[in-house]
Parts: sequence; structure tokens; C-alpha cells
Amino acid sequence: MILKGDQSTVRSINRALVLNLLRQHGALGRNELAELTRLSSAAVTGVVAELIEQGLVLEARSGPPRGGRPPVLLELAYDAWHAVGVKVMEEALEIVLTNLRTDVLARRHVALGSTEPEALLEQVIAQVQTLLEASGCSSERLVGLGVGMAGVIDPAEGTCVYSPFLHWQQVPVRRLLEERLEKPVHVDNDVNALAAAEMLFGQGKGARNFAVATVGRGIGAGLVIGGEIYRGADGGAGELGHTVSEAGGRPCECGKRGCLEAYAAEPALLEQAKERFPEFRRRRRFQIAELLEAAEGGHEGIRALLAEAGERLGVALANLVNLFNPEMIVIAGEGVRLGGSFLEPMEEALRRNAFNGLAQRLQVHIRPWGDDIWARGAAGLTIQREVFARPRV
Repeated sequence: MILKGDQSTVRSINRALVLNLLRQHGALGRNELAELTRLSSAAVTGVVAELIEQGLVLEARSGPPRGGRPPVLLELAYDAWHAVGVKVMEEALEIVLTNLRTDVLARRHVALGSTEPEALLEQVIAQVQTLLEASGCSSERLVGLGVGMAGVIDPAEGTCVYSPFLHWQQVPVRRLLEERLEKPVHVDNDVNALAAAEMLFGQGKGARNFAVATVGRGIGAGLVIGGEIYRGADGGAGELGHTVSEAGGRPCECGKRGCLEAYAAEPALLEQAKERFPEFRRRRRFQIAELLEAAEGGHEGIRALLAEAGERLGVALANLVNLFNPEMIVIAGEGVRLGGSFLEPMEEALRRNAFNGLAQRLQVHIRPWGDDIWARGAAGLTIQREVFARPRV
């Protein structure tokens, strides 16, 4: 297929090719880049010169000789530029400053003062500015801000179409933030943001088709198909937690019944533990740490509850495998702390219920939980869009 576009578009495509090859392979010489891109040496030299001038690429060291003088190797200048990622939650903001590899350089965790859209976004702006000032990061070296939040998001417009936890509808998040920050802002569903970060530097770095499933306050899935995040017609693809686990079953926060989240998300686990076991019902504030403590202490009822929830999630993941045939699934979110009592039945049910052959080569990776993983995903989202994205033609 011949791509048509003006000289600027062609240069942008070549730029993205070079940047992504350096991201995927590490240090490369100009001749290697020409071979891998199938561009002329002159074209590669021009693109590399532009990227060096912009501070995105640097000449690192000499490589092994290939019949003449040792080639000069080129590397991405990961530490020369930064991004900010924000995870918006019901009660708090998690904000990180990262380099272009999404390594966290500084972070803030602050309680929300208000969930009203304008007040909350004003707090985001203030906290981002505080983080930048405290870290000494120049705004001139900031590629942009990424925002991840639960719900249906229109990433093209940067609008929160619907947030079930914040009760927002049609909030123009990107416009409100860009007006004040004067930097590119990218907004997406938090699980899609996590998938973008996995695609750049995580388990999905070399994969074209994979899913990120997250478990915790809710349950969601980020789908990468053909190297692109799949968002569906309205930005709502991946609502794994609202697939039906039991028709007419337990009530879900979304207003329907029988959703997977009503059985396997952390709030549902706490509710079911209280319903089944009187010793937990009497506690005013029963939290997930106490549930885990009971499981680790040998409470057979809690272990059985976790196993049931894990199996339900595994069946839902098997349905996802049967529909999309991914090469891997990454399990992430705070729910991974539920441990083997939850995760082992999950994987067993996944492989048992997947269609013949589709799970044979499927890789399942458990992403260790860290408090900043969601915000890192949001930073990865803006890095992917501003630095590594190939322009559409």
C-alpha cells in the first residue's frame, strides 16, 4: 500500500519509525536504522539530525566495527524529557512525574477536596504545578499531561462521557486543563492508559495483540489489537466488570444485576464476607487488608470466597480469549494482592474454559502492584501520543 501525504507527514512517519525502533531495540547505528526502516541513508541522517536537535536522541557510544570505522550508536534520551500522569479516583489524586521510560521521578498522593468537575480539575492543576516546582522540572521539558480515570472516555475529544464513581457526564477534561496548563493533555479510561504504558515498556512491548485486565475497586480490560488500543464505537470497550457473570444475580453499582464486579471486585468481596460470616459483619470498618489477613491465617470460608471470585474472573477472561484470541493477558491493579487464593483459580478457570487451542500459547503475566501504577499508565499515555505515535494518513 502506498501512503499519500505531504512532505511533513512523510517526515513525521519516518520520525516515528526511528523513535520506535530505538525504543524496541535499544542503541542502533544509522546504517542499522536504514536497514530496518528501508529508508535511504540520507533520509535516516536527516531524521536523526532533527531528533538530536530536539533532544530526543543522543549519540551514545561506538558500536562494534562492521568492516570499517566503528559506527556511532544512537539512543533515546529518556531523561531529557518528562511527562506527568494523573490518576483520578473517588477520594484522591495520584500524580507522578516520569521520564520518557515512565520511570517515576517524583510523586504526590492527595485527598480530593471536591468531586465537582471544575473544583477537582483546579486541584489537579495546582498539584501538577506543585509537583513540577518541587522537582525542579522545567515546563519546557514537559511533553504533556496524561489523565486516567474510570468510566467511558472520548479520547479524541478528551471528554469524560460518563464516570460511575464521580458521577460526571460530558465533562471536557482536556479543554479545561489545557486552557490553564498550556501543555498537551490526553485523557483516557485508566485501563486503556495502563495498556498504553504496557505497550511501550511493559510485557506488551513486543506484542501486537494482548489485553490488560485490572482488578480492584472495579474490573476492566484494555484491549490492544494489531498494535492499537481498541476503544469501541463510543470509547466504552473493555467494560469486563459489567459482563454478566450470573443473570439476575447480585445487584451491581451500575444499576444492573449479575455483573462480574458484583462478585469479584474488592467492594463486592467485602460485602459477601459480611453476609456469610458473622465475625466480619460486626466490624464497623471492614477493609481488604483484614480479608487478606483472614485468608492468610487459614480462614477456609474466606479462601473459598476468593476462589469463587477468581474462578468467575477466569471464566470472563476465557470469554475474552474466545472473542479476541490475544497472545497474552496482563493482570494488574490492586486486586493482585489477593494472592494465590484468587489468582490460581482464576488462571485455572481461564485455561479450562478457553476454546480448544486458544489458550495453548497464551501467556498470563501478573503485574506486581504499586501505588503509582495507574498514574504511570497515564504518563505513558501522553508519552505514547506525543513522542511515539505514528501519524494517521
